[in-house]
Amino acid sequence: MKPLAARRELALRISAATLGTAAVSLLASICLARFLPLDAEARFAIGFTLAIPIWIAAMCLGFLARDGVRAWLWCAGLGLLLGGLAYGIPPG
Repeated sequence: MKPLAARRELALRISAATLGTAAVSLLASICLARFLPLDAEARFAIGFTLAIPIWIAAMCLGFLARDGVRAWLWCAGLGLLLGGLAYGIPPG
């Protein structure tokens, strides 16, 4: 791999593992806060307490992607799925 392509690949992977997974972890914590079968205060506390551990786990998994484009595709796919769950389903 050429040095410029290797730098681009590294930048894509690092940005996906930090920025892309931050959005995914926030959406996952919103989904937890909305859909856990508990009262509102407990759902909020559990959802947003788990945001940082979810983010750390997602970052670790983001670095395991084969390349940076795949890491961003996984982040975008999970973001769309979780965003659809969090904002597409009306509160019940």
